Amino acid sequence: MIEALNAAALAKRAALPASNSFPIRELLSMPPYYNWVSCDSGLGKFSMFLGGRDDGVALRFFWNGTYERMTLKTWAWFAKRASIALDIGAHTGAYTLAAKAANPAISVVSFEPYMMNFARLNLNLRANGHDTINSYMMAVGAEEGKLPFSVSTSQDYLTSGGAIGARPNSATTEVNVVAIDALATDDIRTRIGLVKIDTEGFESECIKGMRNVITTARPVIFLECIEPKSSAAVQEHLAKEGYRFFEVDDNAHTIRPVADLAPSLDNNGKAIYGRLNRIALPQGDLTAEMIDHT
Repeated sequence: MIEALNAAALAKRAALPASNSFPIRELLSMPPYYNWVSCDSGLGKFSMFLGGRDDGVALRFFWNGTYERMTLKTWAWFAKRASIALDIGAHTGAYTLAAKAANPAISVVSFEPYMMNFARLNLNLRANGHDTINSYMMAVGAEEGKLPFSVSTSQDYLTSGGAIGARPNSATTEVNVVAIDALATDDIRTRIGLVKIDTEGFESECIKGMRNVITTARPVIFLECIEPKSSAAVQEHLAKEGYRFFEVDDNAHTIRPVADLAPSLDNNGKAIYGRLNRIALPQGDLTAEMIDHT
């Protein structure tokens, strides 16, 4: 049965161009595929498991040939220059794995509060030859404690939209929360060179909990910007620290400087997929080299 399903999926994919831009709605209607998917950030290859249609990230790699192409490649480029990275909201591990593929010597600490995502994250890590000692099933916030966490999709789907807070029409559980400044020891804190925060509007709380890291280590920070209030709070803090901001356009494959971290919204006020990600660089950064690599 699975062999027949996989054969149908592979046959359909073979008839498509190597690179596509199917949205998630279309991807979820594609033939299911049950196997390992070969993924490439542009600076290193890795594998992710796809159980039918259960992971939107692996789905995009399988059918579109890429996932957040410009953001992931730029993240991998910075990973080659870092010794410690934090992947906050790691989902099933694409950014963690891309960093490790680009720089085998890097230590990536991955945080993912949703149990289903966390299980797949660890499976993907082990399949790529990595241990799971630095993966944590917890959220990151301003202080240690417990908070409600809501998922609006089926438990069978490895959602990338789970969020802190009790939300209507969602399954809500309690998750552990940690502040990075409280977790990282002094010797670790100063060596954190790269951070990714993808927490569905909770980014400002993550920043509050890592102020010492930002002040002392001055890491390059990748952010998803989808919620105006949270984005404005992040901008206020990072601007005081002398950070400059860049928008990544994964549709046009470009990076451009921007004055603020306001989300790019469509006419209906919804964040535009492909223009969700921002990069915050400290003064004395590698701006020219980053732009040139694109």
